[in-house]
Amino acid sequence: MPVRPGPDGDWVVNSAEEGLLGQGRALVQLADPERRGWRLSLPDEFALTSPRPGTAHSAFVEGHRVVLVGGRAGHPGPSAIAGLDPEHGRLSWRRDLMPNSKVFLYEGGRATVLVADCGPGSCRLTGWDAFSGRRSWTRTERGSVQVLDGCRADAFAVERRSDVHRCRPYLVASGRVAVLDPENGRSFWMTGLRLPGGRIDRITQRGDHVTMATAPARGSCRVTVIARRIEKYDGHEKLDWQRTFVWDQPQAPRDPGTGCRWDRTIPLMVGYGMVLPEADGALVVPFYGGTLEHSQRLAPGEYLVTDGTMNQIVRAPGRPDRSLNRSDRPIRPRGLGPAARLVTAGFWQDGRRLSLPGREDHVLWEGTSDCQAFAGEGKGPGVRLTYCDGDDLVTLRPVEED
Repeated sequence: MPVRPGPDGDWVVNSAEEGLLGQGRALVQLADPERRGWRLSLPDEFALTSPRPGTAHSAFVEGHRVVLVGGRAGHPGPSAIAGLDPEHGRLSWRRDLMPNSKVFLYEGGRATVLVADCGPGSCRLTGWDAFSGRRSWTRTERGSVQVLDGCRADAFAVERRSDVHRCRPYLVASGRVAVLDPENGRSFWMTGLRLPGGRIDRITQRGDHVTMATAPARGSCRVTVIARRIEKYDGHEKLDWQRTFVWDQPQAPRDPGTGCRWDRTIPLMVGYGMVLPEADGALVVPFYGGTLEHSQRLAPGEYLVTDGTMNQIVRAPGRPDRSLNRSDRPIRPRGLGPAARLVTAGFWQDGRRLSLPGREDHVLWEGTSDCQAFAGEGKGPGVRLTYCDGDDLVTLRPVEED
């Protein structure tokens, strides 16, 4: 095993595209016919232990770009950022950060690391070129400013890697919202938006729609979700909507700061719908039309989960899982439990068990894995599955029959 996974069976850095695995102080590139491979011992400051990109001891991995986020004892928040040279297996640049900095990575015409240093009266924003580590721009926004990541930490759901090019940072200040261009630091303030009272906690943009949610109010747990079209087109139905409700996620512990059952890591986008976790039962609405279109109310205690597909699975303690829209269709292949997930086309993992079901759930192949299996990369047709067999990392590849 080139590097052991973390306690959850996964690696902080896992890029099949670049052949990278990283956990703790070890970061490796797996050798193949096109790569010589290497092993890098990271300094303690950049040890990889956090699975949440942007936090101390984490990493951003987007395409060929890898940026490490460091942490030090006594330094609140990330302590530094560093760029990886994946060709030679070394850290190519490093920049120290102020306490309580927020860090984001954005892909566009040029990959940019955005660092936000915000205080009570202003927010200093700096864009660093992710390849060279050089400062591209800096600017200061006066007043009380929030910087929200509409792709990862502050989104309604983490975007798929194929969609991260759509992601942008957002500024929320004085009841206004702006999209920030990470390449040059220019802000584009949205017109016609009337923000609800309370701190904006989540934001996501899809096409010409921006959807925001406030944080649950302490004690009452009331939130407001608001959706607005950024651009108006004559002759099109207006799809602006807003809903205020008492927030309650039955699968979440009570947040000590608000007293509400609230967990920001639980995605609100599941399949093609958005979940409004209301105390009387979650409301599942279409993302674009929201409450203006057909919605479905779950029973109290029920919530939506996914299994790596676009399936919308309804779950509740003591009850069997069911499909939200197709009750007659099996939730998963026969013999797999509620924890099963689709790894890649056809391959499922349920705990340590790996399975490739065929027609009528006939099992074509079975195995076991001591880590979270993942989809591999490589040339040629067919899918690849990589898993752990004891101390070995094994990749299954399709072969051509004679």
